[in-house]
Amino acid sequence: MKDLLIDVCVDRKHTAHAFLALAPGAFITDWIAADALDTDILALARQLDRILLTEDADFGDLIFRDLMAPPPGVVLAMAPLIPRADRAARLAALAAPALAVADGHFVVVSPTRNRFRPFPNTAMP
Repeated sequence: MKDLLIDVCVDRKHTAHAFLALAPGAFITDWIAADALDTDILALARQLDRILLTEDADFGDLIFRDLMAPPPGVVLAMAPLIPRADRAARLAALAAPALAVADGHFVVVSPTRNRFRPFPNTAMP
């Protein structure tokens, strides 16, 4: 499994914690300017050859609608949809399966299950 680049928008207490247990070499993009564009974050994940963990659904639009070249994988955690009391346990249960299929895929971690879709073959840099 490739290592993670964690988007600054990711909830550190629940989401980041669940994934960091599986990818201790991950780092968060908090050193990048707060007004950095999603396209810049996507390019950075590609450049660093890391799976992007985010809570921002716009990355799906960039990859599937705008056909931007994806990083090795994207995991979109829909953590706000999971009740706060259950969030840590559910994310911990869903994190490993999400990372297992993330290479070459856009993975959505929803409240009860993971869904994944392969990246389009026509992506542009």
